[in-house]
Amino acid sequence: MYDDTICAPATSPVNAPIAIIRMSGPGSLGAVQSLFSNASSIENRHARYGSIIDQGKAVDDVILVFYEGPGSYTGEDMVEIFCHGNQIIVHRILDLLFRRGIRMAEPGEFSRRAFLNGKMDLTEAEAINQVILARSAWEVEAALMQMHGSLREAIAGIRDKCITLKADVEAGIDFIGEDIEFVSSEESLRIAGTILGDLEDVLLRCRLGEKVSRGFDVTIAGKPNVGKSSILNMLLNQERAIVSDIPGTTRDLIKETVQIEGLAVNLIDTAGINRSGDTIEKIGIELSHKNIATASIVVMVLDGTTGITDVDRDILREVSTKRTLYLINKIDLASEETVRPMETELMQTVIRFSAKTGEGLRTLEKAIAGILHHEFVDVSNTFIADVRVMTLLEKAIVNVQQALLLVESKEPPEIIAFELQSLLENLGDITGEITPDDILGSIFSRFCIGK
Repeated sequence: MYDDTICAPATSPVNAPIAIIRMSGPGSLGAVQSLFSNASSIENRHARYGSIIDQGKAVDDVILVFYEGPGSYTGEDMVEIFCHGNQIIVHRILDLLFRRGIRMAEPGEFSRRAFLNGKMDLTEAEAINQVILARSAWEVEAALMQMHGSLREAIAGIRDKCITLKADVEAGIDFIGEDIEFVSSEESLRIAGTILGDLEDVLLRCRLGEKVSRGFDVTIAGKPNVGKSSILNMLLNQERAIVSDIPGTTRDLIKETVQIEGLAVNLIDTAGINRSGDTIEKIGIELSHKNIATASIVVMVLDGTTGITDVDRDILREVSTKRTLYLINKIDLASEETVRPMETELMQTVIRFSAKTGEGLRTLEKAIAGILHHEFVDVSNTFIADVRVMTLLEKAIVNVQQALLLVESKEPPEIIAFELQSLLENLGDITGEITPDDILGSIFSRFCIGK
């Protein structure tokens, strides 16, 4: 499909033990044959050791692998050069390739060529970038499943049902006015209803994947000076929040992302909630209330040395409708006479915690992960999709809903078929079957150059 050859580093532009330079296109093999000291030994999918030579002098000792098209990543002839990772060497080798008419690849151009050569569909190509950008182990796993075709297969199954329904509807166009019915209205409604349910399920799984990508908000709440910032620092394993004995030290939100048992978790340290009349403190407290309302999980922190106060009870009422973990801090300083009545009043499972000794930290991490895994995340049931895919799914759902109304209203089959054709086009845009070049350019421009 392309008559030119591209190259790019596939590794970061920093000095390192090893760097990889990737090439793709019809001129790949010819270019390295003129540079590689061991050119006669080059064989498809075999690693060969030798030197890159420039005017009789060795530039570097390298390992070279040739991949003959179409059995390569891009579907074209490809070469990968493994050289030492000094950037001076990398740039010298690239310069030698440029002098032989090979150009620098654009961002994502290797993957774009793979897509256009039929090596993958658009959902699989986008998943490659998602694997690279993933912030958690679960996101990596979901993106890998998508890279291997999970979303493509789901869309293909829906598309097949739509094609069958459209064919049956169109078959009736030639027999309008005659007593011949290729598919009954009841059957059309049943099939369209199935398609609608399938699309809504895929969209739901994409939205869950979006939540996995963004991370789950875990808000640490409580009155001033109960140790919220210390708990944040312990979960992050770094000093991110200022810790002070002065109540109200945290007046703004602090938000940091950490990985807990494979999931990206956005930890939010909030201003201590109290009945203060201080104007600035009130602003911070209002932000605390908003973050409690939107959190996936609230960690409610209580002071084990003071017992449950009226201010605590105000906050407890607020978090009672949320997924809440109850944590009694300063357990190293507290007495059983104080802690046991607190546990009795809460009537909830309580985590005894010490921000000083670390007691309860692992229990807290496991409790957070347990809620997220149980209530939110099943990686086998998750798609990592961007706004483009979800917008197309929403359009496809509207198409099916409109088709259902048309069938129920006994509209002519050609009108129903037109709506089903729009549905097929939206599904085709998801996988890239009919996606315009400008949209493809936008998608692949987000990739790194070596991909």
